[in-house]
Amino acid sequence: MTVVDTSVVVDYLLGIGVADRVHATLTLGEELAAPDLLVFEVLAVLRRLTGRDELSAERAAGAVTDLGDVPLMLFSSLPLRDRAWALRENLTAADALFVALAEHLGEPLATKDAALARAARVHAAVEIVDLQH
Repeated sequence: MTVVDTSVVVDYLLGIGVADRVHATLTLGEELAAPDLLVFEVLAVLRRLTGRDELSAERAAGAVTDLGDVPLMLFSSLPLRDRAWALRENLTAADALFVALAEHLGEPLATKDAALARAARVHAAVEIVDLQH
């Protein structure tokens, strides 16, 4: 199992960036996981992209629909709150929830976010799969 952050899932949904790497991971039977916050964050990113005219409303709507088909286990953020709070000095609240889930599951966190990867390596006991490189 691999915990994936929003940047990875958005790429997968839009077929850009690291989408091929995510597809290959799924083809190998690897399960993906994320805190339930992911749904909110994906919608927020798609909204921002359509607002900037970087993505058509139709393509964004398709990505919203496709999100329901991604083989992704969503975990409640509530049990992760204490660890996320403990990481508040070095990570945003959202990023801390992804890190806390990876720690809780004892699984790696895949991200394209260089700042998240850097902070998690220093302040958390979690393996990072840096998809930016």
